[in-house]
Amino acid sequence: MSKQDTETGVVAAENLDRVEAPVTWRTYAMCVFASFGGIFFGYDSGYIGGVQGMDFFIKTISGPGEKELLSWQSSLIVSILSAGTFCGALIAGDLADYFGRRFTIILGSAVFIVGVALQTASAGLVLLVVGRAVAGLGVGFVSAVIILYMSEIAPKKVRGAIVSGYQFCITIGLLLAACVTYGTEDLQNSSSYRIPIGLQMLWALILGVGLVFLPESPRYFIKKGKVEEARSALGRVRGQDPNSHHIEAELNEIRANYEY
Repeated sequence: MSKQDTETGVVAAENLDRVEAPVTWRTYAMCVFASFGGIFFGYDSGYIGGVQGMDFFIKTISGPGEKELLSWQSSLIVSILSAGTFCGALIAGDLADYFGRRFTIILGSAVFIVGVALQTASAGLVLLVVGRAVAGLGVGFVSAVIILYMSEIAPKKVRGAIVSGYQFCITIGLLLAACVTYGTEDLQNSSSYRIPIGLQMLWALILGVGLVFLPESPRYFIKKGKVEEARSALGRVRGQDPNSHHIEAELNEIRANYEY
């Protein structure tokens, strides 16, 4: 590459930085909302420890008179979620490339809700384990794709800060789980464990329903050769007219990166 080509590339990059669309409240709101997926991931990881220590739950799973779960029962209940998450994460990438990032996250939320419903209805070990496996599958979908989706719609100026919000939401989920299980641990009926389990559906509903109103990733549309759809989606996430020079410049950059 000649010196002239190098200088031309530097100038082009500088011009692109100057014409990038301003970061608006809409962008922050979309990305913060998408990071909400971290809450139900953190909550799901946090509530199970408290539930396993509840007297009524122990008696439901191990039988009357038992003071604690058998070690294999505790291990199975905890680890089966990770098994489901592993399987979900393996196939989430292909689903995101074929159907879209947004659809995959919504699908993961729906699968998670089904798994939580099974757990909430359980009155024994088998249905609880099946429900956690199904919920883990949904968690795998969301956890593997939500960061990808956020990074693709966030402006590069604040991309790192916004994506880190997902990790922050995981810690919020852990905190909420601890508070809820602490509040229900002394109940001597099935509500002691069904309330912490069933509450997870709220987080998934908020994420899944909210994503219906958010645009698909512009980079996904470029990957599929749908330039006009990409232009429209980028205009929405940037709060700009799809035909503005800001959108045109960023769209050209996305296309150049993909072709490279």
